Amino acid sequence: MGRIRGSRLLAWIAAGAALLTGLTAQPATAADSPTMTKLSLGADQFKLTDTSFVSATNNLYNNYLTSHANLTDVVTTNYTTNSSGAADSWMNLRSMRSCTGTETKALPPVGTKNAWCWSNAHTDDTTPHWWPQGMSTTGTADGGDGAIQDRHVAAVSWHYRTLSDETSAGCKTNNLLKLTFLDRDTLKYRHVLLAEPNSSGTDFSFVTGHGGGIVWYANYIYVTDTAHGIRVFDINKMAKVDTYGSGVSTYGIDGSGRSSACGYPYVLPEVHYYKQAGTPSDCSGNTIDPEQLCFSWLSLDKTGGAPYKLVAGEWQGYIDGGRVVRYQLNPTGSASYPGLLNMSGGKTVIQDAYAASRYRGLQGGMTWTDSQGVLNFGFHKGCGTKPGVYSHTWVGDTRASTSCAAGGNWSAGPPQALSHWPKLGTETVDELWGLTEGICAGSTLRTQHPEFKAVPEEEKTDVCWHYAGTDNLSLRAVFSVGFTDPAVQDLH
Repeated sequence: MGRIRGSRLLAWIAAGAALLTGLTAQPATAADSPTMTKLSLGADQFKLTDTSFVSATNNLYNNYLTSHANLTDVVTTNYTTNSSGAADSWMNLRSMRSCTGTETKALPPVGTKNAWCWSNAHTDDTTPHWWPQGMSTTGTADGGDGAIQDRHVAAVSWHYRTLSDETSAGCKTNNLLKLTFLDRDTLKYRHVLLAEPNSSGTDFSFVTGHGGGIVWYANYIYVTDTAHGIRVFDINKMAKVDTYGSGVSTYGIDGSGRSSACGYPYVLPEVHYYKQAGTPSDCSGNTIDPEQLCFSWLSLDKTGGAPYKLVAGEWQGYIDGGRVVRYQLNPTGSASYPGLLNMSGGKTVIQDAYAASRYRGLQGGMTWTDSQGVLNFGFHKGCGTKPGVYSHTWVGDTRASTSCAAGGNWSAGPPQALSHWPKLGTETVDELWGLTEGICAGSTLRTQHPEFKAVPEEEKTDVCWHYAGTDNLSLRAVFSVGFTDPAVQDLH
């Protein structure tokens, strides 16, 4: 198994680029195939083309959404009333809380540096409609001091789930996406609607997708669109809408020129949409399309020298071999496409690609190059509401992979995205961040919506086994652990 050499794993190099120096890949000892296999790609395989919304978003921002907002506004401005002036507690900033009871099983069984759960004031912790998915942080976005606009913030994507016997429409559309900005210093958070302008920038609509992965880099937030590619949003174009509150169910610009965002006070507009040429035959985890990628999760890799890499991975829940593709990402100071994906001949440039040859169910992942030049991988592997699996592997690693059937070694929920937070101000913190999404469905929800079922009697390792309460139980947590912790990096 992998081991830690030396007291410090990360040594930060110029321009905020990270060089992971102490995690040493061990020589292969098992007569088995590697867990990660490098792929030889076709000329345009997995490459993306860019649809730019910059002009439309600029018009929307300058002429229609003129109440501009920055990150500090979003995470510090508390609203006690809605846009009509009526008291509306739904508009308040919400607060993360300490995880308690069953939901502590959603935390890793290693020492956590941070461990928080969502507010129960408006059922963010237990709602069956909204599901937290991707996560990235200002620590990833800015390796210098871990702050953007002087705030230390984590961003989490959520998608809306329409339940049985419910109609998907309007602000209750299946897979509608929102983003949550969580201030780690105050533990206050706010939901923001993701928005796409029309072609002229005179109106906007909501964005749909699974939101399985996000990456925050500088002022850009990248969000996966599973079957199609990656959307990019610009926090420098964030704006406050005119009409907001718990009873608001409209979006866009109405006939009188007033804006609304499904009740939320802020919108975050799209500026780029990177799309692959075709659509995968299946992204349900059963079939791997050899020519098209399922964009399930994202992370950012600044190691191994230039260029930076935007890492996109697949969730294949029922078969081995999900792909990991690393796209070249330009630094913010680049002369061309600053902060955006590198382009050549109108298509994105791919650094390299790998197949997770003996892995399945990858919910999140990250890569880094160590001091020996070996490419390392870290993965979350989901196991339903059983304990999930965190795995560390590298190119050439031939150890037997840990399976969910072995009981898991990470957290319940199941675990989702992975993100690295290197520095907090001048302090090196070397944190590995993740989150979980699940709930234990109460009897009321199971009765009303048959897609939620009681845990079978034989599934004794399921954290929800024998739960018979009427209310839902939260298995949703946001946490960080020490990146250099041997209890983390020795897992496989």
